Amino acid sequence: MHLSKTRIGLLTIGQSPRDDITSDVRLLLSSDIEIVEYGILDDLNPEEIAFLMPRAQETPLVSRLRDGRQVLLNEKRIRELLPEAIEFMNTKMNVNSVGVLCTHDFPKKKYSCPVIFPSDYMKFIIDEILGVKKLGVVVPLDSQIEAAKRKWGRKRLLVVSKSPYVQGKTWNGIADVLFEERVDTAILDCIGYKIQDR
Repeated sequence: MHLSKTRIGLLTIGQSPRDDITSDVRLLLSSDIEIVEYGILDDLNPEEIAFLMPRAQETPLVSRLRDGRQVLLNEKRIRELLPEAIEFMNTKMNVNSVGVLCTHDFPKKKYSCPVIFPSDYMKFIIDEILGVKKLGVVVPLDSQIEAAKRKWGRKRLLVVSKSPYVQGKTWNGIADVLFEERVDTAILDCIGYKIQDR
């Protein structure tokens, strides 16, 4: 008897496909699970994408375009577009559940299918399982450091920045800072970091 594959949706806040992420994810999934990708920016032209970029004092999110370039996005606008994209994947792309490829702590709503937000699991592991005393967090941008401090809400916390999409600081340099500050555990707080970065 032929059993149909379970269809899992992976939703990026940038453009699909995200081979830089799904190549890692596929290694963790059973062969009877089919990955279906969609991006909030997939159907937008450059002018429409530019409209979603953050202005001064607006919270930035970071993702990737189809050509590999980094793109900065306004958190509020992405938050508004997210439910529609999840609904589209569920009803038009026929996925059984959706994994959001962003570690931002989005407000939770009731959706028509199960939705996985990585930030929920990251917080649970850090707070409930590992019992971390001093946490190190790596985010893509300097302008995200204050938001990360609010998100993790800890007294003993070190937040540093390194983009997963553009050249800049080295991982050795980041590791040296985390070691010198004696953090117990470090979180790479962006889905764009690769397994080898961890």
